[in-house]
Amino acid sequence: MFNMDANPVLVSHPAPGVVKLTLNRPRALNAISVDLLDGLTSSLREHASARIIILEGAGDRSFCAGEDLKQTLAPKTGSGEELRGAFQKLQDITRLTASASATIIVAVQGYAIGGGAEIALAADFVIGGPNAQFKFPEATIGHAVTGGISLRLVSMVGLLKAKQLLMLGNFTGAEEALRIGLLTEIAQDPKQRALELALELAMLPGIAATNSKTSVERAVFSNMENVLHDEVNVASYCFAQSEAADAFSKFASRKATSTKTDSKCEPKKNSIKSTGFPRNAPEEVLAKLSAIKDINTAYKVAIDTMADRTFLRFGGRDLSFKEFDVSVSALAGGLREKGVGSGDRVLVIMRNSVEMVHTWIATNRLGATWVPVNVELKSVTLQHVVQAADPKLAIVDAEFFHDIQSTNVLGKEDIYLKGGANFHDMKALYQFDKAISEAVEVSPSTTSAFLYTSGTTGRSKPCVLSHHYFIRQAMLLIDSFGIHGEDVLYCPFPLFHADATALTVIPAILLGAVAALSTRFSASRFWDEIRATKATVYDFMGATLALTYKQPTSPQDLDHSVRLAWGVPIPSFAEDYERRFGHPLYTLYGSVEASIPVTQKGTRVPGSCGTVSKGFQIRIADENDEPVPNGTTGQLLLRSDYPNAFFQGYFNNSSANEGTFKNLWLHSGDLATIDDEGNVYFVGRLKDVIRRRGENINAADLEEEFLRHPAVKTAAAFAIPSNLGSGTEDDVKVAIQLCESAEVDEASLWAWSTENMARFQVPTVIEIVQEIKKTPTGKLDKATLSPEGGQRFDIRNTRR
Repeated sequence: MFNMDANPVLVSHPAPGVVKLTLNRPRALNAISVDLLDGLTSSLREHASARIIILEGAGDRSFCAGEDLKQTLAPKTGSGEELRGAFQKLQDITRLTASASATIIVAVQGYAIGGGAEIALAADFVIGGPNAQFKFPEATIGHAVTGGISLRLVSMVGLLKAKQLLMLGNFTGAEEALRIGLLTEIAQDPKQRALELALELAMLPGIAATNSKTSVERAVFSNMENVLHDEVNVASYCFAQSEAADAFSKFASRKATSTKTDSKCEPKKNSIKSTGFPRNAPEEVLAKLSAIKDINTAYKVAIDTMADRTFLRFGGRDLSFKEFDVSVSALAGGLREKGVGSGDRVLVIMRNSVEMVHTWIATNRLGATWVPVNVELKSVTLQHVVQAADPKLAIVDAEFFHDIQSTNVLGKEDIYLKGGANFHDMKALYQFDKAISEAVEVSPSTTSAFLYTSGTTGRSKPCVLSHHYFIRQAMLLIDSFGIHGEDVLYCPFPLFHADATALTVIPAILLGAVAALSTRFSASRFWDEIRATKATVYDFMGATLALTYKQPTSPQDLDHSVRLAWGVPIPSFAEDYERRFGHPLYTLYGSVEASIPVTQKGTRVPGSCGTVSKGFQIRIADENDEPVPNGTTGQLLLRSDYPNAFFQGYFNNSSANEGTFKNLWLHSGDLATIDDEGNVYFVGRLKDVIRRRGENINAADLEEEFLRHPAVKTAAAFAIPSNLGSGTEDDVKVAIQLCESAEVDEASLWAWSTENMARFQVPTVIEIVQEIKKTPTGKLDKATLSPEGGQRFDIRNTRR
């Protein structure tokens, strides 16, 4: 049955004399249906007297993916006569754009395929995004081109290139499109640039512009009308052939057969995924979410409104909200039977799993606090963490049973195992037959969880995080990066970290999106998991992006559905990474204490982590908390208008809390600068800056410099005692882990550093090591590196 599209073409008036037409079928990549075709031709006629017409596609993935192969262009009778009438309307679009008195500007964001490319290329100005993609697949699937493109394309790109594009049906990326003449220009935000150009053109004399356009069109395409008629005849004939019918059946069955050959919307290996994202989430979505203040309410809304939607994807298994809730209700009942209630703490030492997510939602359902712990902690360090939590009971993977038992904080009867043949098997907690489906009432400030600081620059401390903290942090991500309900959010990081919890699981609950979790990050398996989970968004942190980038290139590098990735830090090779993997990278600033008060709002400013989000204030301050001038490095201090925007303090650690919340500012412990435009630049951790002979050396900057060397897989810079004696500050050592089969030594690496790095950055000692260990969140674990060893060098021996 034919489905009618609601408002397939939206009309707006951004300025006097300027009309904007938006193709409004984003979920179908703005593909051409009968309703869209009718709406576009009628809108072009209705606004023929406009000075400027902007034509764009809704959403961020596509301008227009051509004919919708799910819907016929002849829905009423299916006859050739009805189909021929649709072809005539396609030709009318070219008549109404190329021959119109109005100046037509098209913004190509993402795909412009088949009829979509033909519509775009009939305009006067074609603005493309960095990842815009043109394709003419008609001949490859037994169809025929329309829109006069068989004539226009030759004049644009030349005869041989036009034949190549039309007969082979390959994708053409933005840079090549600009080079061969399919684009007027490339802009980071083509929709915004189209509007800017429209405003500029609207100020010019209208009659002169119209006459210039008409003269050029007539001079180049004097026989356009004949071509338009001929194309209709050819298209009608092609559609009567079996090859054309096969295209529809193959499209319909492509998911079942996993084939990717004849679909207009399936990219070949050279395609680039969509660029950019909506600058902000829709206001109506944010308004609806703002009423939700706690995780219990958020999950109840999900159950009540979208119970059958997939919520969690893990290990090749999909769980709907309803299916997931059955287990959560059972586990909550089991925990209640074991005495867990409001204010109690449930400690969890587990690798990522479905059951681990159960423990969080079930614990919160009882008004209790969830305490996930780093699975790598051992001995005295683990004992400190467990003691600090003062838990009611613990749920752990069987492999960690002896570790937690050795802390002597909990008795054996209070430890439940996942995957162990033990009387206290976690499965028993699900089997008390007293399921709890209704959550206890909590306030926004009720503690949901303790997440521990990483401990890379000091003792790991439990951060007290409220229900509203998690909701607020998720909403900041949704708003800043346009996360929506159709997204699949992939996170390979552990659930004892904010990325997997506040920024993956909670957005999925709020929006009805999919939280796709992995057991752990693996550079070699990363893109395989992206493809397997059908991820559209992923996050990165620490060294993970560099490790992924250092993997060998593959023909599958562009075979995925990712539309954006976000994280920190943005490396120097970011643009090459974006080209290689075909999607943009976005950045932010955040910590478990401060949430994410700074995010990238639009085009990335080199070196910047973004601008301050609405409702937050920052100060770059000196040692007395006084503000320093713009461009000066100081400690980043934060405030917020939002209740519960920050953590509530370190649990049972009054001395640390006093220093953190001193002078009514949250002290981040990070160094930063801000420029006159409000762009914030992260400089480094206060404790990760090396002082050598009067120079402050940022360890992260030094590490990134070494990553530019093709033989270097990972680099870790840290301070070692100076050989000049006490009181002379520090020297700099860099530990290097080489790529496989790399053949360089310390001396050649040091020589390279003297040629390619600032003199003050050149290290004193370089040591090649077998491995640089990383924390589960991808940060370099420098505590495992020794100040001893390596080869010492003297910069004074060079002539620089």
